[in-house]
Formats: sequence, structure tokens, C-alpha cells
Amino acid sequence: MSLLVDEYEEFVKRSPQRSLFAQRWWLDAVAPGMYEILEINDGDGIQAAWPIVYRKSDGAKHVCMPALTQKLGILFAPSAAKPVEAQSKNQRRTIELIKRLGDTASFHQNFHENFTDWLPFYWQGYTQTTRYTYVLGDISDLTSVWNGMRPNHRRDIQRATRLGIRIIDSLDIAKFLELNRKTFTRQGREPLASDELILRLDRACSANAGRKIFAGIDSQGRIHAAVYIAWTNDTAYYLMGGSEPDLRKSGAQLLALWEAVSFASSVVKRFDFEGSMLQQVEHGFRGFGARQLPYSSITKVPPAPTSLSEFLKASIKYRWNRACRTIANRS
Repeated sequence: MSLLVDEYEEFVKRSPQRSLFAQRWWLDAVAPGMYEILEINDGDGIQAAWPIVYRKSDGAKHVCMPALTQKLGILFAPSAAKPVEAQSKNQRRTIELIKRLGDTASFHQNFHENFTDWLPFYWQGYTQTTRYTYVLGDISDLTSVWNGMRPNHRRDIQRATRLGIRIIDSLDIAKFLELNRKTFTRQGREPLASDELILRLDRACSANAGRKIFAGIDSQGRIHAAVYIAWTNDTAYYLMGGSEPDLRKSGAQLLALWEAVSFASSVVKRFDFEGSMLQQVEHGFRGFGARQLPYSSITKVPPAPTSLSEFLKASIKYRWNRACRTIANRS
């Protein structure tokens, strides 16, 4: 059964597991034609929904996380029931959604930090790893946020200001992409997303939510660093950043982030840095006084063949599926 767009969007806004990433327009931007939304309805409307992004490889379906998307997972309707009753209902709904998903060649999805009971997945043979995000839960009082920061962060931000770094919010997306690519090149890594996907997502954010790029520029007009945020409902998200490799020590990155938090306080209540498992990045986010929040990364992969007969069966199945696809493509 398909979801009415308006009904689903309203459900996302009410759910305790709501996020920018669960919105249909976001999924259209990062995974066009490669997602579905499973739902459970009753007389009171949608009670649970599960956005699923997938890719197909060798004819098999793999559930995965799309680029620039921190979390998806199951969303529940808010409940006024006693916690023990609400948990029982949500466990039953989770089990039902897992059944509707069916078999997949592999599964990997990050769940919202407010999805705290992964037991139904454990019972079905899935595994879980705890990851972390960093969130400023209330940015309405910027003085309190500033005082809660690590002293070194405050000094670096003040030093960037003394160096003449000023923040603008009019940086062209093409220049931001250039900075973003330079950061990954310096780290010897591939960018998290293609320019095409980022441009498509930028258009979607501009049309459906809010987005801004804050860039630190010196008196010579050189761009030192930039951060990209988007916001919807009550939360702003730090989606991407970049810096000029030769100008990284100016403190412009921290100054731009502080300006992003300061602006976000005028439009939302929370700021989600999205966290990182990289030690140096985690250190920087935590330095803003952000609270560490755990969330579940749930996976499932088929077991590897343990005998020669199982290996031969898997090999024959693979070759048969490949031959069927070849014939279908030629017809």
C-alpha cells in the first residue's frame, strides 16, 4: 500500500524518530528511484514507517545508507501509552516491518538515536554496532552554549576574528564543492558524494527546508573554510564542510561552525553535528559542548559457505542468475 505524501510528511514531523533524512524529498534527492517506504496503518493513521534505500547488484537487493544521510530506520507515531505498553506495541510493529522487508542479500542501516530497542532485529539474526552523534540540545541561549564550549575552541574562534577572518553566507555552491573536494584530497579519500548528487540535494534543501553555507574569508578575499548546514522542524544539521589545505590553522573552520550554530539558534532549537567515529573529528565536535548520543547501526549479511557443497551451490546459483539476466537483457 502506497503512502500519501502529505500523510507521510505529517507523520514524520510528529514522530520521535523524525529527522531531515526521513523526508521523502530528501530520499528523492539522494536515492532517486531506489527507495521505498514500508508502513503500518490502523484507524488512527500511520503508526510506523520505515524508509528503505536499496541498491541492486548481481540481481540481488542490498539495503544501504545513501550518501550524506546519517540515519534512517523505523519511525513510530508518538504514544500516550505507558512505556511498557508502548514498547510492546513498537516491538510488534518492528517485527511486522522486518517480515514485510523480507530477505535481502545484505542489510545496513543507521537508526535514529530515539530508536532504542533493537531487540526485534537481534531476534531475527541481525547484528548491531553503537555509533555516536553529537548534539547541542538547546541553542536558544547562545551565552550558555558559548560558556559550555572547550576553552581552546573559544580561543581559536577569537583568534580567527583577530586575524581578520569574517564570515559570509553567500558563498557559491560551486566554490563550496571545490573546498569540499580539497579536504578529501588532502586526506587521501574519495568524496562522500558526487558533485551531481550534492547539487541535486542542494536544490532540494533550498526548495523544501532551509540551507546555508557559512564561509570564513580573510582580508585578501581568500576562502579559508566553509560549512554547509540544513534545517527542518526543530533541528539544524551540519552536513558538509571543507577547508583550504594551506590555510587550515587560521581557526576559520571553528569560526564558521560557531556562526552556523549562532544562526541556527534563530530558526531551530537543536544543532546536530552528525558526529563522527574519527578521533580528530569527534574531538572537534565534542569541544562545542555537544552531548554524545548513541545510535544503532544495524547490519545483516548472509553467512559464508562453510562446506564445499554449499560453496558449489552458491556458485551455481550466482552463475544461473547471471545467465538469466544476460538472456533478459538480450530479449
